[in-house]
Amino acid sequence: MTDPTTPMALFDFTAAPLSADILRRQWKLRRDSYAQAHLYSDVRIRVHRALTWLAVAQGRPATEADTACIELWCAAGSLFARWSAALGAPLPQREATASFARQIIHWDRDGIMPAVLDSIRGHASAMWSDPYLTETLGLAIGAVPSPAAAIAPSDPTQLLIGILQRTGLTVRQLTLGCATYGGGQNRNAVDRGVIALNALVPAFLHVITEHGYVDEWGALCSPPHA
Repeated sequence: MTDPTTPMALFDFTAAPLSADILRRQWKLRRDSYAQAHLYSDVRIRVHRALTWLAVAQGRPATEADTACIELWCAAGSLFARWSAALGAPLPQREATASFARQIIHWDRDGIMPAVLDSIRGHASAMWSDPYLTETLGLAIGAVPSPAAAIAPSDPTQLLIGILQRTGLTVRQLTLGCATYGGGQNRNAVDRGVIALNALVPAFLHVITEHGYVDEWGALCSPPHA
């Protein structure tokens, strides 16, 4: 059993994803002290929301992968989504995920993100070779996919951006009702999304709660009412 008193930098994030409960207990003392000092309120809200979605997703059986994929995406979205005052709307998902990925890599002081990304590289490579994801992503940016588009990049930042964008397409397909629940047509894409987010979301939370909490992660899309 994972010891919640172990410093988070010493956990092997590639062996198994940390549970929401462990992450919450690791964050609690720091969170409470920040709350008393009225510091980092937006980060505290983001982390709290992400942990609630992660906890329920981690309790899903394999037969509920579609639901888990959506819940894990909500956990990630709690961290990456940001409001654009200029647009009067949330920043488009492609821009928000790209900005978030760069920021997470920047604040990864313990070097866990490259290791986590390497641990799911096989699944990521399958995402890049998925014709539906590659072609749909190309249409979204107005570009014709090239042969190079089917190869997952080696750069961690670009790899993370691509994983988030492709997983976002899978979740969008589910939430728009463009697939049968539990159906076979998109089963591989959903399963890969679950595997990727199960590994990535705890790593995101580690980076933010251990190091990145001092940074600005963008305005909340739905701040709590006073």
